[in-house]
Amino acid sequence: MARIPLPRQSDLPAEYQYLLSEDALGELELLQAIGSNPPVLQTYMRHGTALWEHAGLASRDVELVILAIARELENEYEWHQHVGLARDVGVEHEEIRAIGTDRVDEFDPADSALLEYAKLAARRAVDDEAHEEIGDHFDDETIAGIASLVGHYLGTAVVIDALSLRPETAFVGWEPDDETIETYDRDDE
Repeated sequence: MARIPLPRQSDLPAEYQYLLSEDALGELELLQAIGSNPPVLQTYMRHGTALWEHAGLASRDVELVILAIARELENEYEWHQHVGLARDVGVEHEEIRAIGTDRVDEFDPADSALLEYAKLAARRAVDDEAHEEIGDHFDDETIAGIASLVGHYLGTAVVIDALSLRPETAFVGWEPDDETIETYDRDDE
């Protein structure tokens, strides 16, 4: 159970209600919890959108990073929310299961470097070797975007843990079956 009340869309001031609308992401526990402070929720969502649009990664790569962070931190809520989103942007079922069981060596060199970098950054353990490895596949502008993306979702994990948020439906597990993965239509978000 969440440690703070979770406001509904109708509980927010009128100028912030759009943040919990179905046109956004709806009434997810994370957004409801942050919505206890509507200006912070608005800023959080704008920051996340900016990272999605400007980090320099394809949507598939963004989701690889998020899944790697969630798994590294064992954050069930973040993992659960992004498994379906990852499928929607082209992350294959077996790739999700590989991340869930820490088999990043099964990916091509660029994806493997991206996943390993995200995991190290989430632990605040990026060293020169890891930076050099990611630099073999991405330019400096994109590396800055990747590091910022990790920071955003690391911060998200902190909020989830601090407020004791749980997935809205039964946890899909670290090795989800294909039929348990709920997909989302990003065009509807």
